[in-house]
Amino acid sequence: MNAAAQRGFSLVELSIVLVIIGALAGTAVIPLTTSIRQTHYKQTNRQLQSIREAMHGYLVSNGKLPCPVDITSDNAAATDSSTPCILPAGGVPAAELGVMGQRSANGALLDRWGRPIQYAVSMTDNKELGTSGFPDWLSAGEPGTVGAEKLLADLQLCRKAVSSGCARKDLIADQIVWVIYSLGEGNDKNGIEAENQDEDTVFAVSAYSINVNQPFDDQVIWASRSELVYWLLRANWLP
Repeated sequence: MNAAAQRGFSLVELSIVLVIIGALAGTAVIPLTTSIRQTHYKQTNRQLQSIREAMHGYLVSNGKLPCPVDITSDNAAATDSSTPCILPAGGVPAAELGVMGQRSANGALLDRWGRPIQYAVSMTDNKELGTSGFPDWLSAGEPGTVGAEKLLADLQLCRKAVSSGCARKDLIADQIVWVIYSLGEGNDKNGIEAENQDEDTVFAVSAYSINVNQPFDDQVIWASRSELVYWLLRANWLP
């Protein structure tokens, strides 16, 4: 065996090998990260569909919708039918709905990124036909007292972020009773996504986007007034 074969690798050769290994490792990490992200989105989507079914089931069984969880509090709030629900938005009440998944200390259902799934509900309150101060969709007996024709909703779905109500040209749907959504991986508060974190009655729905100026990875589901009136009629909660 000659001396060249016995001397091993030079520092230059080792450096080249390490660069190649690093490049290969980098190309492997990107698909892995993408795969994990896609898995989380798929799992959250299944979670949202389970919540939709549970919300319909709760409405049919109780004749009203559950109150959102106050995610600003560290403790789970006790439910009391004699006290009106005055919280227009918060977390999904996992135990009350009977849905599986990780929960926060106050009982809000968490998405795959460990953040509370958001739940907003219409606070319409018919002062003439119902009990004043008791939101129609959140109070036992109110839907039947108000009746199908006067049972309204005031949430809107919009294609863009707005400072007030959604313009007709950007409106996807109105008369929405509840909106439930995951803030996704980014939890951004700029661009279109900002609309879903400004605590008003308008919510943005858009295609997935990684655009720096207009990111959108929220996953959103909702229920319309006509859809929920149908279920209330089927369950004989409405005259």
